[in-house]
Amino acid sequence: MDFLIDAELSNSTILGLAAASFVIWYVVTAFTAWYRLRHLPGPTLAKFSFLWQAHTIVTQQVSSRYINLREYGPLVVVAPGTVVTNDPDVLRKISAARSTYKRSVWYAGAKFTHDTDSMGTQVDTAAHDILKAKTAGPYAGRETEGGLERAVDAQLVRLVDLIRRKYLSTPDELRSIDFAKLSRCFTMDVISGLVFGKPWGHLDEGEDVLGWIGTMDKLLPMMSVGLELPALRDIMIPKYGLLRWFGPKTSDKSGLGVVMKHVNETIRERFQTKDKPTKDMMGGFIRNGMTRSECEGEAILAVLAGNDTTASTIRSSMLYLMATPHAYARFKKEIKEAVEQGKVSSPITNEEAQKLPYTQAVMYETFRIGNAVTFGHYKVVPRGGDTLAGYYLPGGTNIGHNTLGLTHNKKLFGEDADIFRPERFLDCRADQKTGMMRALEIIWGGGRWTCAGKNVALIELNKTAFELMRHFDFQVVNVHNPVKERAYISKLHDDMFVRISEADWSYI
Repeated sequence: MDFLIDAELSNSTILGLAAASFVIWYVVTAFTAWYRLRHLPGPTLAKFSFLWQAHTIVTQQVSSRYINLREYGPLVVVAPGTVVTNDPDVLRKISAARSTYKRSVWYAGAKFTHDTDSMGTQVDTAAHDILKAKTAGPYAGRETEGGLERAVDAQLVRLVDLIRRKYLSTPDELRSIDFAKLSRCFTMDVISGLVFGKPWGHLDEGEDVLGWIGTMDKLLPMMSVGLELPALRDIMIPKYGLLRWFGPKTSDKSGLGVVMKHVNETIRERFQTKDKPTKDMMGGFIRNGMTRSECEGEAILAVLAGNDTTASTIRSSMLYLMATPHAYARFKKEIKEAVEQGKVSSPITNEEAQKLPYTQAVMYETFRIGNAVTFGHYKVVPRGGDTLAGYYLPGGTNIGHNTLGLTHNKKLFGEDADIFRPERFLDCRADQKTGMMRALEIIWGGGRWTCAGKNVALIELNKTAFELMRHFDFQVVNVHNPVKERAYISKLHDDMFVRISEADWSYI
């Protein structure tokens, strides 16, 4: 009996010591994290705990909280050892070509499989640069038949045709369509056509062919939390982490595994027929010496980065135009005049779009206030520390983008930075316009970290709203709740129901 009592006491003692050790460890590490960045502003809880960050994401307060971080200044603590900035000069410095800032392990948290890296998840700078060299030509369109613009045009034609076949309303019939879904179908066929030479067929009938849209709606919230919480990353991404056992697999009957299976099978067939080169991105990847595993990782990255982010900005442009009568009317007027004066082709070319002042103002303003990216993309302050925006940051500190704070920065974009007003890029001094455009430019990254899909995204943004408004008129169906927006590391939209009818030019 005494032995049992001693055993129970011993077990209780061990548990007590373990609990006490954890408390001590937490207090010490939390204090250390607070002390290193004690001179920087930020929410009090964020300075010693990841709970502020997790609560922000889980409760879907990313947009409001990250915009309001501007009240703290250019550098703000958002988690232990982690700051974000809305200062474009700071972002340019840490992303410069000769910058010694390296990627944080945050990027590795975006892996879908434990053993496959891509340019977007590779943390090692040298390995990233090797991949960048192999993918630069294909991403720039040099390996694509007809180039990037021709590929976008082909899907624009299919989008217009789909709307006319299935979604066109008349005075006698309302056919409301969720434009959030339709925009994702368009960008998915653009990027899949570019990568594989043939679109996946989302614009055939406006359906989520492989289930990617539904999968990302479920995956993005979990991915956002996992990226921001080191404890979750540490148990997910190692070689024998949870991602190895519980991550998506090509044997899955639904979800991301279905897309991975389709991608991997296509790439396997390409490697079996390497003697028959193809003029698309994947063909370029293979010709440039990428392994099958590298091709699989890069293909998933291209689909992820090239679909939802661009689609979000496209649908934001349409929503803001529908909600801003003077901008809608002025944009339609410029379209009408450009067509009547023979200034534009069909579809409009990227070069022609860049010569239309209001079209460019709408594009830049949409990219500013409707950008899909919210925050993240952390780099690591090099050993020895650095001084940024007047604040000293110790070596090892994570510093990332506060894209929402930057795009709503009143010092850069004016006191009305929270509203959609394309005229801000027209009714301003030349130096002010240059400052605003340079600020937006850094959202794409800089130096070796510049977004590989920037060129195709800009082509899509320059063309899509123009072509849609050239052919059709748009009207919000649910005026009291025009769209459901959820913001995580990027934005998701649902239920953006619109009425589309043939363009009526009689009132312009």
